[in-house]
Amino acid sequence: HHRRHHRRSSRDRTRSPHRRHDEGHRRHKRHRSRSPAPRPVALPYNAKKLHKHQFNEYRPLFQSYLDIQKQIILDDLDEREAKGRWKSFVGKWNKGELARSWYDPSMLKTAQETVQSYRQVSPERRPRASPEYGNRNDAGLQSDEDDDDFGPALPTDIASRHAGHGPSMPKMDDIAMRNELLEEDRARDRTNYVEDMRYERKLERKTQKDRLEELVPRADPGSRERQLEKKRETTSTLRDFRDAKEGGDVEVGEADLMGDDGI
Repeated sequence: HHRRHHRRSSRDRTRSPHRRHDEGHRRHKRHRSRSPAPRPVALPYNAKKLHKHQFNEYRPLFQSYLDIQKQIILDDLDEREAKGRWKSFVGKWNKGELARSWYDPSMLKTAQETVQSYRQVSPERRPRASPEYGNRNDAGLQSDEDDDDFGPALPTDIASRHAGHGPSMPKMDDIAMRNELLEEDRARDRTNYVEDMRYERKLERKTQKDRLEELVPRADPGSRERQLEKKRETTSTLRDFRDAKEGGDVEVGEADLMGDDGI
């Protein structure tokens, strides 16, 4: 009986280190399971987290972000780089790493209006389609990330509370002024094009008229044929005057309207 008790005690002592290890491992697992989950990041202005498939919805804001923060035009990027920068933008947005003003709902509205004005004055530039997101694990671009904590100027009431923090930021007024100047340039180009076209048509009609006069001699003054010719010439002159007046004030002499040998 004493020997059996001794063997059982020896087996217990042999197994005890493993048993203590298992119990400690279980306690460690229970401790890990009780650790609290990371708290969600509270984004400025109660903004919601972005998903990579919201590209079309947030494209105007993303386009303004690249223009202001990176001096990059979205339409100039190939699909792979555009996708990488969008993925990086989404990651920074969801972590609250962007400048506070980017989360302001009014920024999205302003960006949409800005992009719309670009499309109206520059219809030849077509926006790039949404990047195709497959299963490829493309890493976001890591360059020039140090300026992401700066953004466009906040609205006046908010900017007054943040005065003195960081360098001066681009203002939406400056962007609006730039867009206004761009629209004026486009309008001036269109006006010059229309005026050039009218001038070309006027020269063409005059050339045709001169050629006809060379081919067909004028009728005798006072004859019915000459009266019909004068009527056609007057109609043509009035048409030229109307077209020219649409492009600006033009003076037409009586001789141009009635001819050199009036009836």
